[in-house]
Amino acid sequence: MPATTGASHGFAAFATLLIGTMFSKFVWELLPPLGELSLLVIGTLRQLGLAVPASRQFAGTIVVMVGLSFLWGVLYHVSRH
Repeated sequence: MPATTGASHGFAAFATLLIGTMFSKFVWELLPPLGELSLLVIGTLRQLGLAVPASRQFAGTIVVMVGLSFLWGVLYHVSRH
């Protein structure tokens, strides 16, 4: 197996962060239940003592980032096998 640098994963993480931030407001316009689910998860994490921001923008960003990360993982897996 050839040595890899992880550059593709680094690029994907960076792109996911940027895209998630840019499209977070559309989550609340197009998919409000996903935004509410994200806020519910964030609220649960805060009850467990984790210092997670609980804003609508952050919750929307998390929804987009999780979706893009899942899509990237599926595409990466399919292209490798």
